[in-house]
Amino acid sequence: MRLHQEKRPRDAAELVLIHGLTRRWQTFTPLIPSLQSRYSLTLLDLPGHGQSEPNPRGYLVRNYADAVVEWVDEFPADSFALYGHSLGAMVALQVAAARPKRVSRVILEDPPFDTMGQRMVQTIWMSHFTQVHRLRNDESFITADRSRQVGMLADIILTDPVTSKSYRMGDQRDASSLRFMAACVMMMRPEVIEPVIHGQWLEGWSWHEAAAQVKQPTLVLQADEHAGGMLTASDTERLCALLADPVPILFRSSGHNLHWLRAQDVCNCVHTFLDS
Repeated sequence: MRLHQEKRPRDAAELVLIHGLTRRWQTFTPLIPSLQSRYSLTLLDLPGHGQSEPNPRGYLVRNYADAVVEWVDEFPADSFALYGHSLGAMVALQVAAARPKRVSRVILEDPPFDTMGQRMVQTIWMSHFTQVHRLRNDESFITADRSRQVGMLADIILTDPVTSKSYRMGDQRDASSLRFMAACVMMMRPEVIEPVIHGQWLEGWSWHEAAAQVKQPTLVLQADEHAGGMLTASDTERLCALLADPVPILFRSSGHNLHWLRAQDVCNCVHTFLDS
């Protein structure tokens, strides 16, 4: 299985970046100007996303991790730092555990863990992913032009099962973000979201076991769960207790996509962490 990789090479230390569910490597565009000034960058498209091939083994978290471990085994750099966002952060955690001599440092941006596992039905994310999955399989969305797709995404109603409050996605995200989302969804395999909404995504994988094996210094970038972050305070505490050398940073009042919402602050954290 071939994974698409975007290269920003230079004679410098290697940094590999892995995006989240439904995205592709371009999600990290806000970080690239700063990071490529100091590191040789490789940005991956996960299986079933972007320009990467589909994964015949499926789309559980462990399937993504296995695919990236296989990619790492062919990657020519002796060692590299590994940055992952959301799903990419969980994959990065497992890869660091599986290949400790290759991964020198780890950066985890808001890994969802059980927010997209056993807690999924208690969160607004269930309605988000259920409706994105519906649209990806809707012929009227697939054949629509980009402007119409943006309108259909904007009209998604997100419901918080705890408070019963509902939100229109178009009132939460700007048109440019929705346009990028539409492009990513169209490049994503339709079956990618199925394990998430069926409660199967984390089967066969334990983030606790993976974290306990990670001895490398690990930067944990935690979004604010009250602003849409997925990594809860209790999971952050547990994660840092399991990691050998954790460096937790909380971004107050900032949601899940920190690399968009707080790009310069994220870059500052990454630079100082890797320099330490």
